[in-house]
Amino acid sequence: MNLVETLLAADQSTILAAETVTYEVKRLSKLLGCKFELTLQAIPARRYGEIQTSAISGKGKKQNVDLYKLQIMTAVAGVVSPDFNNPELLKKFSAVTPKELMEKLFNAGEISAIADKISALSGFDEEETKEATEEVKN
Repeated sequence: MNLVETLLAADQSTILAAETVTYEVKRLSKLLGCKFELTLQAIPARRYGEIQTSAISGKGKKQNVDLYKLQIMTAVAGVVSPDFNNPELLKKFSAVTPKELMEKLFNAGEISAIADKISALSGFDEEETKEATEEVKN
């Protein structure tokens, strides 16, 4: 059977389903006295590209990557549970957007770790992501 035949015989929903993983934020688990787990999901290629593009400013050789914006937007797009769009949750923490809520709940290292996990789910090797992040920082 060749690849075309294999794809034609495959269950489309299985192939197209976004991979998910559970990720525990240990600091919040400790503070709240119960497991604080997020469900993370791979980000579709087009959306991931939009996030990357939105984090770049400047033209030509003077382009800058806003690493924080890249990470927080990756987290916003890839966290599927809990629902950070929940109006009661937003109100409780005086946040207008899910991004603002995440900025209040998570510290910088947690945002970075969450974004790294989502990037890995989206097809980027975690080591490659860390290397790219270090390169941007330098």
